[in-house]
Parts: sequence; structure tokens; C-alpha cells
Amino acid sequence: MHIVCGSELASDALQLVNAVRSEVREPLLAELPRGSIRWANGECPIAKALTAIILPEERRIAFCYPWHASAATKTWRVSFTDALLMSVNMPDVIYDFAIAFRRGLYPDLCE
Repeated sequence: MHIVCGSELASDALQLVNAVRSEVREPLLAELPRGSIRWANGECPIAKALTAIILPEERRIAFCYPWHASAATKTWRVSFTDALLMSVNMPDVIYDFAIAFRRGLYPDLCE
């Protein structure tokens, strides 16, 4: 696993988040929202920005809205991981960011 720390990784993750948000015509974010390490699966910055559950141990993202899941497969060029089409394979950048956030490497993004 290769983790790029710092603003480059957060910026790359924000670009992927905004690609999905743009596809579903939601406002783009200037920065990732603050999140919680304690409840990181559902409250990390990526989870909050996409209304999703981030499951790095399974390398997948479970979306609360089907249009987000569909937009993610299109913009990230990943596949669905379940029959209900609500979770998708996690891109490496999102995975790396999720792990780095959980390790406390983004204190400025913690609530």
C-alpha cells in the first residue's frame, strides 16, 4: 500500500468526490468537510461529502442514494460490488485517504 500524505492526497480525493457530485448535479465542494475518526465509516470527510459508508477493509463504498452509486461507477470507472447496486469498488485515492484520515494524518479535517 502506498499512501501519499498531505494536501495532494486530500486534493485528489476532493476531485473524485466532486466528480460524483457534478454528475448528479450537486454543488461542488471547495474543500472536504470535517469528519470523525471515531465513527469514520459513516462520518469521515468522504462519507459526509457523498452521503455514504466508507468500508476500507472491504475496499468498497456503500452509498445511501442509488444515483450517487451510479455516478461513481461512471465517473470513477469502477464496478458495483452488490446486487442492489448501492456499493462500488473504492478507487485507490479514496482508500488511501480513508486510511490516512483514520490514522490521524488530517487533524485539520477532524471535528
